Amino acid sequence: MRPRAAAWLGCLLWAWILAIATPALASVPLQAQPARVSLAGQLEYFRDATQAMSLAAVQQQRFQRLPDFRSLGYSDDAVWFRVQVKRLPGAPLRWILAVGLPELEEVDVWVQNPEGDFVQYAMGYYRPFEDRPLQTRLFAVPFDAGAATQLYLRVRSHNAINVQADLWQPAAFSAHQTRDNFYRGLYFGIMLLSVVLYAILGIRLRDVPMAAYAGYVASLVLFHLGTNGYLPVLFSRDGDWLADILPRIGWLGGAVSIVLMWDYLLDLRQRYPRIHRLYWFTLLLNLGLLPFALMPALVGSWLMVIVKLANGLNSLNFIIGMTIALILWRRHRQTELMVYFIAFIIPAVGTLVNTVGNLGYLSQNLITTNLYQAASLAHVLIMSYGMALRLRQLQRDKADARQEAAMAIQRTEEQRRFVAMLSHEFHNPLAAIDRSVQMIQLKVPDLLQSEAKRLTRIRTNVAILSRFVDNFLLVEALEHQGNQGVASLSQGGHRGLAPISPMLENIVDQQNPEDAPRVRLQVIPPGLAFSLDEALVGAAVDNLVTNALRYSSAAAQVDIRAWQDASGLHIQVQDYGPGLDQETLAMLGTPYFRAGTSLGKKGSGLGYYFAQRIVKIHGGTLHAHSPQGQGLTVEMVLPAGESAPYLP
Repeated sequence: MRPRAAAWLGCLLWAWILAIATPALASVPLQAQPARVSLAGQLEYFRDATQAMSLAAVQQQRFQRLPDFRSLGYSDDAVWFRVQVKRLPGAPLRWILAVGLPELEEVDVWVQNPEGDFVQYAMGYYRPFEDRPLQTRLFAVPFDAGAATQLYLRVRSHNAINVQADLWQPAAFSAHQTRDNFYRGLYFGIMLLSVVLYAILGIRLRDVPMAAYAGYVASLVLFHLGTNGYLPVLFSRDGDWLADILPRIGWLGGAVSIVLMWDYLLDLRQRYPRIHRLYWFTLLLNLGLLPFALMPALVGSWLMVIVKLANGLNSLNFIIGMTIALILWRRHRQTELMVYFIAFIIPAVGTLVNTVGNLGYLSQNLITTNLYQAASLAHVLIMSYGMALRLRQLQRDKADARQEAAMAIQRTEEQRRFVAMLSHEFHNPLAAIDRSVQMIQLKVPDLLQSEAKRLTRIRTNVAILSRFVDNFLLVEALEHQGNQGVASLSQGGHRGLAPISPMLENIVDQQNPEDAPRVRLQVIPPGLAFSLDEALVGAAVDNLVTNALRYSSAAAQVDIRAWQDASGLHIQVQDYGPGLDQETLAMLGTPYFRAGTSLGKKGSGLGYYFAQRIVKIHGGTLHAHSPQGQGLTVEMVLPAGESAPYLP
């Protein structure tokens, strides 16, 4: 064979190989019907790793055919798509190329005109909405179809390279958009009503899970407004920042809300404290990412490590929550726990399908594209049933609590009547005993010392028992009649300007002869007077002094101080006994409560409570503090009112 013939034969063979390897660009026929032509299986694509190739350079490259609408995964490459359309006789001239998904960040479309030149249209989620040829949530470009019109698309996005494209006749496109927006608006309407309903119920019932679930549904609304392309439409003028950050806020808000909801719903603090701490760590981590969502300029590569950690913890918490819900359901057979489990498994399946589809392992169609959103709606509807069960349980618990409270009030009233009757009946015998002992002491002055001591001990015990009876009566007045009943116990039932120093000196003089020397009355400003009910405040201070003497050692001193400043009158009683721990301090003021240090000592557990109530009706405060091993200090503060220096 001659060399020239061999060369021609080689060229023909190479051209044949190229023809097989790179099939010619096929044309998609456009007819009068159907009014919509799907480009599934018709698109060819090419990856531009440089992200800088021009249309002319790309036209010389070898494209690959996409068998269907399928994601090309996550990539920093610019991905080019092309297709050629051919208008057949009888078909309309004007068509619309509609490109999705609406969350693609940059979508550039080149349309060939009849002269063979290309016209470029720049669109995308982060590009100005006003620059779109058609003002829709999709990336739509109108064009006039010819005998062989080429269309090129370039997509750049940090999301999955997931492109779906259709050709529409204008009237059909307008009708489709109207129907599509109606159904999606219905979806958002149901979701927003759920947000409002659960927010109101959560606030009114003070139920954290319901309020947190309202936040979760609100986050779904924000997220889906972004993925459906509505945020650029809603914030079309100078709203790029909002359209960018709202889906991120939705993502973070959803993570925070769902962690908070599961923590309270499953009562993790009581049942699983360690898991409770893990949940709250995740919650705080997500909250810490919020400033970066509001200010994307702060985002760096280091932050992505934290974001991945937060995503991993969110997924782990979801799995843990689902597992605990199943465990508790098996233990208690509560229907709402199984409803919660089913409700959250549905969107989990939708998320899984969406993730697999974005990675390119599933064909993108009407079901796989919208499954996550449909699963979210099904989740809210099923969760509504679970929340209804929770609401019913809350109402039952409230009714049971009211019934128990009514029974407790009834028992308390019966106890008060009994105590009041018993105390009243004690007064006469005690007074008779005291008078009888006094008569013996007066008529028989020459008793033996041992017998005189016995009579003194009898009078002391009678005085102690009388004090108990008085405290019981005061508790009855405080609890049953309120402040008005307490005021009636005072001298005349009125507040008046009272000298402080004589009142405190009288309290010291009233103590038992063996205890009085232990009480030290510190220097009090001369002439100090204050507006108060002298009988009641004196009784309150007396109870505090009695407690201090009783619960400290026989040799320990008890100090009484009084002063006035801008906050009012201060009266402080300090002992130097063993003191109290923080847990016991928190219980002070509980009727009939006695600390562990009171074992073997007389008392009713009403002294501090009595003093606290008297201070309260004066509008003041009573608080105690006890440094470890340094005794107990109790201080009452009566607010400044009708106080003035006392002038004798």
